[in-house]
Amino acid sequence: MHLARFIREGRNQILQEWERFTQKISANPLPKWILRDHAAEIVDLIAQQLLVRTEVCDAANGTTFRADDSLEYLAGAHVKIRIDSGFDLAQIVSEYCALRSCVLSLWREREPDQFAAGAAEITRFDEIVDACITAAVSYYKDHESQYRDRFLGILGHDLRNPINAIVLAAAALAEQRLDETQLKIVTSIQNSSRRLTGMVNDIIDFARGRLGSPMPINTAAADLRLIAREVVDEVQAANPACHIDYQAEGDLQGEWDAGRLKQMVANLLLNAIQYGTGDFVRLKVAGEAETVVLETYNEGPPIPPELLPSIFDPLVRGFDAGRNQQGLGLGLFIVDEIVRAHHGTITVTSSEDAGTVFVVRLPRRC
Repeated sequence: MHLARFIREGRNQILQEWERFTQKISANPLPKWILRDHAAEIVDLIAQQLLVRTEVCDAANGTTFRADDSLEYLAGAHVKIRIDSGFDLAQIVSEYCALRSCVLSLWREREPDQFAAGAAEITRFDEIVDACITAAVSYYKDHESQYRDRFLGILGHDLRNPINAIVLAAAALAEQRLDETQLKIVTSIQNSSRRLTGMVNDIIDFARGRLGSPMPINTAAADLRLIAREVVDEVQAANPACHIDYQAEGDLQGEWDAGRLKQMVANLLLNAIQYGTGDFVRLKVAGEAETVVLETYNEGPPIPPELLPSIFDPLVRGFDAGRNQQGLGLGLFIVDEIVRAHHGTITVTSSEDAGTVFVVRLPRRC
């Protein structure tokens, strides 16, 4: 008995095995209709596709199999119900692996001679099951992307609203007649609120980057000279003990996301202050023919060579455990994401004699 016919005639037992396996890997008891959902249609369609595939291969001497719309639709519908039932991608893929194992084991047990001579049929069956898995993974990723974007939207909205309320309240208090002690408290609230806003933005950017979404940017005509000057003034005001030497030369016009570039420059400067001596950093921007170059420099302990390859990884918080760590360790990761989104490059060198230097090169148009 050929494999396609065997699947059709052994359909009920195959479905029972599918149901038992699905119940075993499910975290919670599920009703029978969810355990099987589209299983019967998937098994029937696999048998049909196997029969068609055999005929096509016999006629055309082998072709590359591609899932048709019916198979992709069933795989997608199955994935949706599984996601709603709390299954992850590994569990969904394991269902197809169990289906493959069940069908071939039963066929070998009941039709040993046909199984021994059925290498071509097994190959075609594997191709069809693999196509189901490919379609399932694709639909899972699409649904995951929708859930992710919804989560990020809720996170940003729900966290930013109370922070904005704190910022506005602190600004209102700052306009009142306050004594020195009260003014210090209000200033502390304002500074902490700004840090919270930055941390929320970092968390959202991190989540988006780690989950596969590119960093969104909105490009427009911009002047890096002005962008860097504004950031330097802000960082200098917040870190009066550190002198920031700012140098700008050449044509610094281009088309970039100004808001993201401000974020990039601020993160690089704060990183230089935190991990340098804390009393001097240098920021230099220069225009070249097709690119602009931004460079930060700080003195202080060099970055160990073994840490340089992972310096832009998320949650890397530096090499000096004795420092007063601030933030979430996402600053350089986000810098790297911003540079990538602008199709630029970033490099770092660090030594005792030459200090630590980050160099960003951005095309004028990305």
